[in-house]
Amino acid sequence: MGLLGFAGDVIEQIRLHYPALLRGYWLTISLTIISMTLATVVGTVTALLRASEYRPLRYLSSVYVETFRNTPLLIQLYFWFFALPRLPILETHLPVIGTINWLLSPMQAAILGLTAYTGAYTAEALRSGLRSVDPGQTEAARALGLTYMQTRRHVVVPQALRIAVPLLTSILSALFRNSALVSVIGVVELLAAADRIQQQNFQTFVLFTVAGVLYLSLTLPLAWASTRLERRVARAQ
Repeated sequence: MGLLGFAGDVIEQIRLHYPALLRGYWLTISLTIISMTLATVVGTVTALLRASEYRPLRYLSSVYVETFRNTPLLIQLYFWFFALPRLPILETHLPVIGTINWLLSPMQAAILGLTAYTGAYTAEALRSGLRSVDPGQTEAARALGLTYMQTRRHVVVPQALRIAVPLLTSILSALFRNSALVSVIGVVELLAAADRIQQQNFQTFVLFTVAGVLYLSLTLPLAWASTRLERRVARAQ
């Protein structure tokens, strides 16, 4: 009876507060998709720089990866939202940019923080894919007259992406979970929406259970897809 009663409470809270929960749910999805798209771009560029023939580029990209992978995401979010605006205002005298005051909205800071953090992990996943490509293919492409960038773009990167897809899926799943941290800087995503409701009706356990179930609805399909992709890549090798 207790379990049935709890299930009834969960359904009742969803019925009463589904508009706010749904807004938070879709904001979590939007935030994750935007951040993952940008992180993939950042990670791809960083992975190529880490595999570059030029030592300064390898060094700078390594500093970025190690810095963002080895500091907590929460501290990074606090930095982008609270510390960054403390930097001096810059007068660029440019027609479009103008004055830079470093002040970010909660959503901008959330996207920047999640992108920078996830981009570092994405770079390592893609770098492992790059290292898995047979060096003989690069040599063959260069022998055929392709430039360094053409070889990377048309020969190496497509194969590296295929190998790294399972890892990227796992990173996307982690990003859905990490997005809950942006509530500390004022972004009303799924967790923050549930927290605001429970502060009004004190149904803490029920509402956080609802939030957990909604997070599972996002991450479990990705975990299943990641497992399937890993098996397919293993069979293809």
